[in-house]
Amino acid sequence: MKETDRIIHEFTERLKDTQEYRLYEIKRDKVREYPGLQGEINEYRRRNFMLQNSGGEVFDEIDAFEKEFEEFRSNPVVEEYLQAELAVCRMVQNIYTQIAEAIDLDLSPEL
Repeated sequence: MKETDRIIHEFTERLKDTQEYRLYEIKRDKVREYPGLQGEINEYRRRNFMLQNSGGEVFDEIDAFEKEFEEFRSNPVVEEYLQAELAVCRMVQNIYTQIAEAIDLDLSPEL
């Protein structure tokens, strides 16, 4: 195993021991207890992603989306899962940022 692969493996195993990831696993397992719920969450995420990345003035569309999914998001199983997932995503995003800041790669094009 290459050294970087070993380091990555060790690091990801340590990440799995974090409070954020352990909570995410608990909430994910809870979602799996409800047939079809993961599919509904995936559809919510897909539509939210499309809306957030559509560009332009989308305030009315966002309001309509939030109203459409208000009851869905009021389900504690859904809300707790999405919050736990968000915490893990923020943790990973922070890791990416720290790595990018720590490694001096001159990737900017010369003008």
